[in-house]
Amino acid sequence: MRVQISDNISIMFTEQGFTYSNWLLIDDDVNAVIDTGLDREGLQDIDPRSIDLVINSHYHIDHTRGNNLFPNAQIAIYKSEIAPLRSKTEYAVRNSLDEWERLMPGVDFISNHREMRFPGSGSIKPLDNGKEIIPLYDGQIIDFGRTKAEVLLTPGHTAGHCCFLFPDQDFIFCSDICLTRAGPWYGEHLADPSEMMRSIDRIIGIKPKRIVSSHIHEVVEDPIPRLAEFKSRIPMREERLWKYVKENPCDIHELAGANLIYRSHPTVFEEFWEKLMLQKHLAHLKQQGLVIQDGDFFTGI
Repeated sequence: MRVQISDNISIMFTEQGFTYSNWLLIDDDVNAVIDTGLDREGLQDIDPRSIDLVINSHYHIDHTRGNNLFPNAQIAIYKSEIAPLRSKTEYAVRNSLDEWERLMPGVDFISNHREMRFPGSGSIKPLDNGKEIIPLYDGQIIDFGRTKAEVLLTPGHTAGHCCFLFPDQDFIFCSDICLTRAGPWYGEHLADPSEMMRSIDRIIGIKPKRIVSSHIHEVVEDPIPRLAEFKSRIPMREERLWKYVKENPCDIHELAGANLIYRSHPTVFEEFWEKLMLQKHLAHLKQQGLVIQDGDFFTGI
């Protein structure tokens, strides 16, 4: 579904689930897309050969899976995200896949990965792209012609996650500050829930009239209350976790079963991600002296 933001900017809402993402189309002197969470069917009436520039908000597969669909486009991403976009090994490490066997004992990663139809098990492999990648920087102005966008470094989801401010349209594409029911995601090694809260505060401080994120089908008008509520879920998760381990000393597997972050785990990946995020909160609570660890067990004090 295509929704017009301005004469030159459209948001393309994906209909294909969370392994895909919404993406922005800029029709200007420089034709560009921001994020490529799509497959060939998602191109609709767009000629992919006409796109000059592909900008990725961050390196995750659901935002880069279609990079190779644009044969004439240069690729741009924040400088610290280039390595995992280039290297499958670096991608796996950044995504904490080295933690899979410890956190998901007895669960086969490969078969579940294929079942979810993540790229890499199919024909679209954005990490195989051999093009030069242009590094983006915080505060950089990207000039498309009549349209301009400012790069906003907003870490927390990944170390180099970026949002994009279109000042003339009073509009921000905020990518995976995503405003979904599932809430903030900060599961990988370099993700940080405290940084994500600061990033949300940065967006709130700009006071945009409208925002669009990557995984809801909505142009959000007057977004400040929505952003503030989204941010509040992070400390609320931590408080729930602390109260739970005060009453129920347990290991990470039991904690994940308590659904303190996700209401349910429809796939093994939600369980894995829950454990990764619980570890972030446990580390913070231990640092504050509110949780102690004895072997694999955590106790709140």
